Amino acid sequence: MSIDQDQLPPNKESSCPDDKGDSIAVGEISSSFTAATQFDKGDTVNKGQDQGTSENHGLKSNDKDTPDPVAAEESTSSSSEALDKPNDSTNMKRQLDSPTNEDNPSKRSKPQGETPEPAPKPAPETPSVIMNGSSAVSKPEAAASADSPSEQMDVEERSKSAPTSADEANPSPPPSEQSDAMDVDETKSSSSDDEDNDAGAAANAQSDDDLDFTFDLIDPALAGVMKLEDMIIPKVEPLDRLTFRDLAELEAALQIGDHYNYGEDDGWKGDWAGNLDLFRKEVVVNKNYLNTQPSAKPIRIDYCDWVASNARNKNDLRGLELLFRYVYHMKGTPSMAKKILAYALQRPAQSSEERLDIIIKAATRMNYDPIVLKQDGWTIQKTDNPEGPLGGAIYIGRRVMWQKHEAVVVAYIPDETYGGLWKGVFLEDLDTFDMEPGELQMGLKKLENKTRQKPTRSNAQSGSTRFAATAKFTVPGIENGIILAKPTNRASKGIMWPARVRNVVEGKLTADGKVRRNSSKNQIHVIFLAPFWNAQDASVSKMSNATDPYSVGPLFEYDTIEVSEYNIQEYTHNSISIEQLETGFKFLGLPKGVFARYLDSHRLAVSLKAYSLKHMSKNRDSEDQLLASASLTESHILSVKAPIFPDVVLMLPFDYILSKLTHPSELAASSLGNDEDNQEPVIDIDAIVHSLSPPECFGKTSQEPRISCLTPEALPSSPDPNFTPAKSAKRALQLASEENGDTDAVWSINRFASDFLVGLFQRESVDDYSVEGVGQLGTLITNLVAKLRQTCSAYPGYGMHKKVIELKKMLCQCLLIKGHGEDCIEYSSIPHGVSKVTIITEWRKACERIYKRAVSKLSFTGVGNGVTSVITDSRCNGHITQLGSFERPVRLPAAIKGAKRAGAGRDPNVLLLTEVEDNYYNMAENVVIPKAHKKTYIKRLKTKIQSIPPDQKGVPLTDDSDGEGGDDTMGSRGSYAAAVVGIGASLKAVDMVVTGKCVNVFCAIRPPGHHAGLELRPMQAVSNGFCLFNAAACAAIYATTPLSQGGLGLRRVCVIDFDVHHGNGTQDILCSTYDPRYLYVSVHAGGAHINGFEDEGSEDESFRHLLGGRKTEGIFPGRCGDTSPHKGVLNIPLGQKVTASAMGSALVSQVTPRVEEFSPDLIILSAGFDAHENDPLGMGGLSAADFGSVTEVACQMAHKTCSGRILSVLEGGYGIPCCRPRNDLFLPTTSEERLLDLGEDLPSNMDDEVHYTLRQKLDKCHEEGFLECVQSHVQSFVKCNIRK
Repeated sequence: MSIDQDQLPPNKESSCPDDKGDSIAVGEISSSFTAATQFDKGDTVNKGQDQGTSENHGLKSNDKDTPDPVAAEESTSSSSEALDKPNDSTNMKRQLDSPTNEDNPSKRSKPQGETPEPAPKPAPETPSVIMNGSSAVSKPEAAASADSPSEQMDVEERSKSAPTSADEANPSPPPSEQSDAMDVDETKSSSSDDEDNDAGAAANAQSDDDLDFTFDLIDPALAGVMKLEDMIIPKVEPLDRLTFRDLAELEAALQIGDHYNYGEDDGWKGDWAGNLDLFRKEVVVNKNYLNTQPSAKPIRIDYCDWVASNARNKNDLRGLELLFRYVYHMKGTPSMAKKILAYALQRPAQSSEERLDIIIKAATRMNYDPIVLKQDGWTIQKTDNPEGPLGGAIYIGRRVMWQKHEAVVVAYIPDETYGGLWKGVFLEDLDTFDMEPGELQMGLKKLENKTRQKPTRSNAQSGSTRFAATAKFTVPGIENGIILAKPTNRASKGIMWPARVRNVVEGKLTADGKVRRNSSKNQIHVIFLAPFWNAQDASVSKMSNATDPYSVGPLFEYDTIEVSEYNIQEYTHNSISIEQLETGFKFLGLPKGVFARYLDSHRLAVSLKAYSLKHMSKNRDSEDQLLASASLTESHILSVKAPIFPDVVLMLPFDYILSKLTHPSELAASSLGNDEDNQEPVIDIDAIVHSLSPPECFGKTSQEPRISCLTPEALPSSPDPNFTPAKSAKRALQLASEENGDTDAVWSINRFASDFLVGLFQRESVDDYSVEGVGQLGTLITNLVAKLRQTCSAYPGYGMHKKVIELKKMLCQCLLIKGHGEDCIEYSSIPHGVSKVTIITEWRKACERIYKRAVSKLSFTGVGNGVTSVITDSRCNGHITQLGSFERPVRLPAAIKGAKRAGAGRDPNVLLLTEVEDNYYNMAENVVIPKAHKKTYIKRLKTKIQSIPPDQKGVPLTDDSDGEGGDDTMGSRGSYAAAVVGIGASLKAVDMVVTGKCVNVFCAIRPPGHHAGLELRPMQAVSNGFCLFNAAACAAIYATTPLSQGGLGLRRVCVIDFDVHHGNGTQDILCSTYDPRYLYVSVHAGGAHINGFEDEGSEDESFRHLLGGRKTEGIFPGRCGDTSPHKGVLNIPLGQKVTASAMGSALVSQVTPRVEEFSPDLIILSAGFDAHENDPLGMGGLSAADFGSVTEVACQMAHKTCSGRILSVLEGGYGIPCCRPRNDLFLPTTSEERLLDLGEDLPSNMDDEVHYTLRQKLDKCHEEGFLECVQSHVQSFVKCNIRK
């Protein structure tokens, strides 16, 4: 019985003979491909497991290594037995007789199951086609026009050695292959097969001869766009058909078929191009590990990259070779595509990397090659008149805007399903895509809008459009060589990780360890530091000192990444703060065991950054010169800017050094509350390098100081002060015991000011390094310390009321002197060699240390250090919205319930204050609100609310004269008082925090306020988004108002908004123009790719929608949060959905550095919890624990900059389950209805009417929702309320 390869079924249903247990055993195949296909050594590629047939598919080549005789014998016998069954031959005959879609070349309409055709053999006299943009060139001309002498020699050698007969073209397999033959009768049909092949080759040769006119049909301009450079294809040998064993091997490697199915769409495709694209298919590479750890996540990687990563030589890409051979013999594969496939495998290559590059270029070429397209049924010639109602080929050559990049239409094909399809090609990288009629018209319209708004550049200025944004892309600090980058390895879960950027002169590492220049201007080569994702690779050499399973992989991993803002970020750490790293790590979603590796990566990154900063000279070239260098070296500017570290530095035994550092499990408890953080000394690479040279290497100390490349003005931080908090627990206990006394040493100025600052205080005026006026500041701070010491001595004899007054006076005086000193230093004459920034920073720290000493000394139960407060008022319940609103009255009782769960009202140091005094109410109404909102807005809102009948609710409050803008902001007669008392609560919170009554405060108030601006619908928003008055902005204004005007006189206030929506009202009030008193930070959902771009020719209103409305029109309040207008605003849009990793990355890498640089006197949080994963708005992916981590990060910033002074006001968050039974007239109440029990916190007269559809969304909030978010938020406040 003879089986032709046409009978090999390509689909997974028929990849094995039958369903009765018979199987095709797979022997051992190529050892070079073994490493690339070892998914699971216990798996098989057959269905015979129920009969005990279970073989290892190590996949060793049958054309390189001699297989195991036993395996070969079993393979032959089982194969013959399986193929002789009648039902098998019947099934295969049905497949041969089934109709194909060969006449319909449309890729989208071809059904599954197309079978490969016999391999054609080229006729000896057929000339090879050379694509030169105009005509076909014969074989001698091809040899003459070869790109290089080596290619020319290769062409001549192939011409001399070309087979002259069918036998020579298809030689007999070696004995080892004959022993593995799938059918003992296969040789009987070889002659008939050869005849078929010769006929196919002649047909293909004839078709190629007829294609010399193809390029003439393409417009010259279009041919230039497609970059049809000469591609010499000498006569190539036909590729061998796949045997049953080859097919089984390929299916196992691609994980296709019933046994290896790891996804919903893992079968063979119905067309040759679809199957060719399988080289980009994702495959699971850790199946062995999954068998032992079922709860682990599968690691997926592109099939092409995976095969290449395991290749050891240029011929070790068998996985791709098998795929190309399969596609080569499919029915419908164009003859030109076959030539390109064969040439990609037969073209000379020096390494596996070069072979892979050839394969990828060939696959790309086949997608736009005009000969391939024409043979595949596409029309490539533009017509002058429309064809049918859709226009047809008249659009060929037209340019379109596709996925925000410019492309050109190159071909058209009729289609039964869509009417027609147009193939587009991106102008820059020649990637292709298909467009339906509607998509084509949309692309034409977008390009027209862009062209109308932006004039077309001249040819002299034209360049890359798709990568123009990344050509000059850079990140701060790249000159130090360390960045955060996103690895291409999928096991990394897309997490930003510290990496070193390789300079362009370092080149690219090849598989054989050689260095080659980068071939892409949009890529950089990096070395990831201490990666965790390579720990599951059992083939790597384990470190002898590894203490956890995630530290067994190599300490450094090479990678090549695309340059974009999504893949690269600034590395902001200058020191190792264990506390900050621990908090940031919580957002990554990684196992706790990874933290040790995470800490090591930052230890390496900070040490390398410090070495580069202090001991390496920087490139002084201008930006234009750097861009020119990048262009000459065909690399990205980041690779030019990166420093070149000395080899001795890169070859240091970092494994050994890290093993000697403290393991995270042995670290002391967190020092939250300390302005210096729990910092670890940075590895001094320069000292280690010097220790390797005489006299240090002989055990002697050098008398010569180490030289730094930095000038005094460039020092990154202040000199290391001797007063710095203890480096050990023993030293900390010693200082704590000393501070309990009343000795002169305890109250010495050196306990508060650094040696650097004290030295400036004590310098004589004749000193060249003296700073004018600083001596007076020394007197001020000395007197302040003396006053504090005197107050502490008399404090025990005061009554409670007097204690509170004295505490407030002491703290306010401290903050006033702090601000006064800043002004003195700012306007003083600073001599050369002394950094003004350093002096101001040290002055601020000294004043804050006095502030913390005062709080710790003058605190008592319920007042001062260690106290958290929750402020609310029942008048906020008077704001009643309409039925169906997300902003329901039960939000306030739910927030109070969550605060109580965190200890509010039960713990004596967690106060629950349920009333806002009249003085704060009057101050809010008469003084502060008029400073935050325009009088016309206040009068309009107040008049509107006063006109509402007492028994009416859900009335629009913010609609304009046309009746627009009030659809989502409803209220009742009590809404005005509720909004004003909420402002009063925030003012009370500021007073309590700044004057030392507590460390932090949470204001449980409603309605929310961060969308309320200077006037109605700020920053072109379509509504006020549930908001009336802005509590966060009012609190900031009150804090910065001078004491003489009734405020607290603070210099700087930072507002951090983590609501899922941008706080357009807060930005409008505080930062419509730059004001150095305020920094507004917002981390929210959105982005230009969601809300639209200004240059797309669309009105703002088309990209905005009501809060809680349809997502397809953008995210409320619109584009205002997509960019930061000046340095007083930091807007960070996180896309369509806010995730924990994105939030954590933003807080650690962007927010924290900016806030610490700003150094606020107070931090205010706009605490919105609508980014929770169960919130009905559906725009978040955070958990309640994540909100707790966000709060901890904010508290860390507060402790480091302003002695922990922080408060929060409630904004959004709507995930509260129903609290009352529904009163639907037509929907019966079921026994399954679940209600949230708020107990006594829910007023008896408060209704909770919710639409049935919203009730369904809120049911999942019983597991976790708004209440748990508030609880976690307050718990983090309690955790962080100790000043140290």
